[in-house]
Amino acid sequence: MPPAVFSQAGAGVKTNLLFFNKGQPAERIWYYDLSDLKVGKKPPFTLARMGDFFELVGDCRAGGTVARPDSERSWTVTRDAIETVNDDLKAVNPHRVVEEDTRTPEELLDEIEKQQAIIAEAMAELRKRQSPHATAGLAR
Repeated sequence: MPPAVFSQAGAGVKTNLLFFNKGQPAERIWYYDLSDLKVGKKPPFTLARMGDFFELVGDCRAGGTVARPDSERSWTVTRDAIETVNDDLKAVNPHRVVEEDTRTPEELLDEIEKQQAIIAEAMAELRKRQSPHATAGLAR
């Protein structure tokens, strides 16, 4: 579930939902990742935002025998693969591309100096526009 989906209920924790078929061993686990979905008062968590999930999950009445497809947000892990990592069910989306900042320390320092110059210029402009009445009130 997306972060903060249950915060209105007082639970500010990460949430995962697991569904099992009674009487059947779980040979495959299908994951669907919503961790990048922003949820709050605006925008709320609604069924409309789950359209892709419902399309991929298919008909649950099939007793779990239907293989659900992989997508940008979903993937399948076998029981054997989970057993090799000591039954760790942690959901790490293998399809998510993590963009790494490859700038050098020198490039980062240059960017910081550039942003500081922009801020200093904006502050100077604000001071120049400040009315004499506002300045007089601050001097007291």
